[in-house]
Amino acid sequence: MKLHSKLKPAAALAAIVLFAGYAGSVFADDAGIAYVPPVQAHPAAPKDPAKAQRKAEKKAERAADRHLATNVRKAIVKAGGVDASHMTVVAKSGAITLEGSVPEAAQIDLAQQQAQQVAGVTGVTNRLSIATAGH
Repeated sequence: MKLHSKLKPAAALAAIVLFAGYAGSVFADDAGIAYVPPVQAHPAAPKDPAKAQRKAEKKAERAADRHLATNVRKAIVKAGGVDASHMTVVAKSGAITLEGSVPEAAQIDLAQQQAQQVAGVTGVTNRLSIATAGH
């Protein structure tokens, strides 16, 4: 007597379905398929609101410093009489530093005077020097 001949067709079909389901789950595990959570499209809220506030304030201060330095440089160039091609203007909380070189001593004082007249400037540190020949 054969074993499979004694099984009823419905029982045989149920056994095949169960085996196929089990085999499929084994193969899925072997394939390394795993649950992957969806990617969040929005940024996470800052953990420390005070830290985020300080960061935003520093960013705004740096932007204001860049704007002030640009305004000072424009004022010096617009006034004329100063060769600003070798001059750097740095701003930090309203304090301006002029660095670099100019061709003549008179331009050092003129650059400082122009910088002091720009709105928002609280002080000027003048580190300009007279350019030597050939530089």
